[in-house]
Amino acid sequence: MGKIKVIVDYTNNYAACPADDRIACVSTGRTLQEVKENIEQALQFHIEGMREDGDPIPEEFNGNWEFEWELTARAMLHYTDGIVPKSALAKVTGINQQQLTHYASGYRVPRETMRQRLVDGLHSIAAMLYVIS
Repeated sequence: MGKIKVIVDYTNNYAACPADDRIACVSTGRTLQEVKENIEQALQFHIEGMREDGDPIPEEFNGNWEFEWELTARAMLHYTDGIVPKSALAKVTGINQQQLTHYASGYRVPRETMRQRLVDGLHSIAAMLYVIS
């Protein structure tokens, strides 16, 4: 089973595309769930069209595949807005709230190490909440 990495960003809507630039396919949606469903359908349709046209299809797109979702910092912060306060995220990541606001607006794009700190911080908050019974 092939793994398909899909990058999800946010600017007034979620937008998704495969990280593999050999497949030119984009989809949008108002919610994260909607964009996930839309990109899955769009990829199926795109791959069928490539087959019909006789275009070469990357091996991982043959047969069954599963998706690996990677949200940009902007998409992550939009998705968690209203759920995780920026003050809590700042506390666990060490990234100040003003910088988080810049990432959320797209004014600044974090380096990969900073993006990973956001991911780790969100996972840390989730782990702290998970132990509550």
